[in-house]
Amino acid sequence: MKPFLQKVLNVLGGRIARNIYFWAFMIYSRLDFDNSRWQTIFTGILFLLLMILAYVNNLLLVPRLMARKKYLLYWIVYSAMTFILSLGYIYTLKIMVHYFPSYTVGSVSTISNTASGNLSLSSALSEQTTYFWVMFTLGCIFTMCWYVMDYARQQKLIETTTKKQVEIELTFLKNQINPHFLFNTLNNLYALSIKKSENTPNVILKLSSILRYLLYESNVDKVSFEKEKEVMQAYIDLELLRLQQSDGMTFKISADRAYNIPPLLWLPILENLFKHGTRFIADKYFLEYRFSIENNLLMIYSKNIYKAKAENEQADNAGGVGLENLKKRLALLYPGKHKFVTSKEDNYYITEVEIQIV
Repeated sequence: MKPFLQKVLNVLGGRIARNIYFWAFMIYSRLDFDNSRWQTIFTGILFLLLMILAYVNNLLLVPRLMARKKYLLYWIVYSAMTFILSLGYIYTLKIMVHYFPSYTVGSVSTISNTASGNLSLSSALSEQTTYFWVMFTLGCIFTMCWYVMDYARQQKLIETTTKKQVEIELTFLKNQINPHFLFNTLNNLYALSIKKSENTPNVILKLSSILRYLLYESNVDKVSFEKEKEVMQAYIDLELLRLQQSDGMTFKISADRAYNIPPLLWLPILENLFKHGTRFIADKYFLEYRFSIENNLLMIYSKNIYKAKAENEQADNAGGVGLENLKKRLALLYPGKHKFVTSKEDNYYITEVEIQIV
């Protein structure tokens, strides 16, 4: 039942319905039910001429001529149409006055001016001027309304396209999880299972929670910080399984209150940190990672040592698919409200992200 009601509401609030409401209100405001049937007919004819002016202009002339920058042709055709319709308008009034002299122009016309009962063409042309310019001005107002509505349509299209692009980028980002992470985790699980380690079930649960989150739970615009923290920590724990020691590694995840944030902004940065910070076997690694939200400012910071001989490789890959994808997402989600910086200081590679999320 709800989809049906939604369709009904969409129809009742749609473009055609709004036009019907507008003209029904305009016609109703002019009708005098104490007047004769002929006065109602004349009122209807005059409104019909105005409707022809509005819809021929907005549905045909503006999109096919004005919007395509055929300005001269538009104004010629529009002026000719307005001239013909205003001539029809004045003749409708003159016929009414000629055959029903007791009727007044003001009782049927939204354009208040004089109209005699003389049906000659010269008389109509001499009395047409005011009606022509009023209708010409009304048509210009309709044209401006078209541009306003077209701008609104374009903005809605941009918003829809942007949202779709963000969804595509997010799907792509989820697919960028490093296969080596999965291979390493499975190898660790294999080693733990051989040793019959009591940590094996916990590792399986962590991996399961990450995969479930990536595949099923992150297909939304926003998720809670607590859920992101839980998955983030699980990812860190699994990465640390393959390392012999965790000295020199710091990971801090905090927020000053409950927030809802876009999912997986942290994933490419953590992947990059572990990938390049532990690329070479060492007695001691250095990894620093901070994810915090304070006063609506989300900050992600990572720092790792890189080997001199891998510097070129680091430069090529550190800003690879994952980080480039993240840059695009931030540009779409927070235009003008974020900062993304990578830098090198001595033997350290640093990534900094700041986002004003509200």
